[in-house]
Amino acid sequence: MAGERIPRKPPLHRSPEQIIEAEISWISSMVLLFSTVYAVLKLDILWVAFGIAAISIYILPIISTRDPFKALPWEITILLAAPMLLHISEGSQTLMEHVAWWDDFTSVAFAFSLATIGFLLTVELQMFTSVKMNRPFALFFVIVFTMAVAGFWHIGEFVGDQIYGTNHLGTNADVMNALVWSFAGGVIMGFVYDLYIRAMSESRRKTLGFIHLWKVTDWRRS
Repeated sequence: MAGERIPRKPPLHRSPEQIIEAEISWISSMVLLFSTVYAVLKLDILWVAFGIAAISIYILPIISTRDPFKALPWEITILLAAPMLLHISEGSQTLMEHVAWWDDFTSVAFAFSLATIGFLLTVELQMFTSVKMNRPFALFFVIVFTMAVAGFWHIGEFVGDQIYGTNHLGTNADVMNALVWSFAGGVIMGFVYDLYIRAMSESRRKTLGFIHLWKVTDWRRS
């Protein structure tokens, strides 16, 4: 009827744990954002692309649901930001020159972050599209995604070295070593995220939207 007021939905009650977790996630996302801005100022094109991709994946659930509490888990956000922080750190180049295992460490951190993006893609594809995956295929997707992006990343480094006369790519052995670490990181994180979803409480999966990935094991029956 005209003039009839539409009742408002009561605000959702958020537990203190959910509020604290969301706040930590937002702080972690700010680290990722400022690292990306720094990469833009340094004209570090590859890392700018990485940062934009990570931020886009982070904000998509928040914008789509208009719910700031749909932010990614803080531990996943930290994994996304970690390789950028290692890359832009002033002491990173010095450590790479004087510590034998530092280059391998940064390669593993980068692989973990790529695998995290692959994992989040499997989650968000099932949240916002008609795509369905069972967990074994999602695990395979994470591994293949990590290897594919690592391959394109090294192509980008090669093109940059040719244009700017730098030597970021290194020797053929350096490239193959980085690809091996990328493969290992993708495999490890694929299994880790499978266990991660299994171990996550049902209430937390529902809050974050990860319930979609948990349920796809029975998608053929629906």
